[in-house]
Amino acid sequence: MNIQKIDVLKRVNLGRGHCRRLRKGGRIPIVFYGKNRNEIYSLSEPDFRVMSSGASLVELEPDEGEASLALVKDIQRDPCTDAILHVDFIEVTRGEELQTRIPLIIIGEAQGVKMEGGIIDAMARDIEIRCRPSLLPSAIEMDVSELNLGDSLHVSSLPQLEGVTYLGDPDLTLVSCVGSASGRAEAEDDIGEESEEGEESEESEEGEEGEDGDSTDEG
Repeated sequence: MNIQKIDVLKRVNLGRGHCRRLRKGGRIPIVFYGKNRNEIYSLSEPDFRVMSSGASLVELEPDEGEASLALVKDIQRDPCTDAILHVDFIEVTRGEELQTRIPLIIIGEAQGVKMEGGIIDAMARDIEIRCRPSLLPSAIEMDVSELNLGDSLHVSSLPQLEGVTYLGDPDLTLVSCVGSASGRAEAEDDIGEESEEGEESEESEEGEEGEDGDSTDEG
């Protein structure tokens, strides 16, 4: 597995003002949560942005001390600009299993979309897994090509990867092929029209029966 190395600089100062100055200078404040220590650093924003957006396993190389294998735990972003404000890393030990969430990626075009006018409804964006660091995938692909209208993929449908264990309910639905909103609206309109026609027919029949009854009385 190719692990990206990132240079980090030890931070001495704390506080919002210091963090703002770091970000203006093109650096991101980070916290590294180790098993026996918690340390504060900063890293270059361009270096961080080239990392995978998935389960990012990296090697942090400080200006002082030894390098550490780490996993991105949390990314804080500005809600307006989407700028990265802060990143938390957790220490990873080689040879020991880790537990984390990684993205799910949909590939292929479902038969129910091509042939039946359906749409793909993704109910989960990531999945929790357990594996060794060297076997950590960047993402899990879900092939929806064979899905017909009404079909679904579950956790148990995910591809089996060496050394990777999917956590959670195997029957949990991750993605489904469902009818499109327009298709459902058309079906509801058809049902409504049929209902109206049925009511009109009943009213017509009741009217005819009433007329027949009146003529009989007059006779």
